[in-house]
Amino acid sequence: MREFAEAMKILGEPNRLRIVKMLQKRPAYVCEIAQVLGISMATVSTHLSVLKRFHIVEDRREGVKILYSLSSPPNRDIQKLLDFLKEIGENWKVIREDRKHLSSIRNVDEVCSKQRNIKV
Repeated sequence: MREFAEAMKILGEPNRLRIVKMLQKRPAYVCEIAQVLGISMATVSTHLSVLKRFHIVEDRREGVKILYSLSSPPNRDIQKLLDFLKEIGENWKVIREDRKHLSSIRNVDEVCSKQRNIKV
């Protein structure tokens, strides 16, 4: 019960919820998520590490970039919570805008470069 309650608390944070809703559509890099949310990559990484600790997301390193996607938590109750989240929020304006913004990103290297403020 404690793990489920903690997962509810974690997913109740608006940016983490927005991240999960984005990742329901497609995997994304930290820099893409940061651009969509309008927050720093460090803050996004912190949110993602919390989600990763509960096996809600998983990552795959691709050079200097890390690609995040939803995972399948071993806790069945947390998986049911994620399944429920697939059904809600689809018509929320912020979720539609986030997904539209994410879909509009064509050059990930350019976005990541701007986020890091270095040339790729």
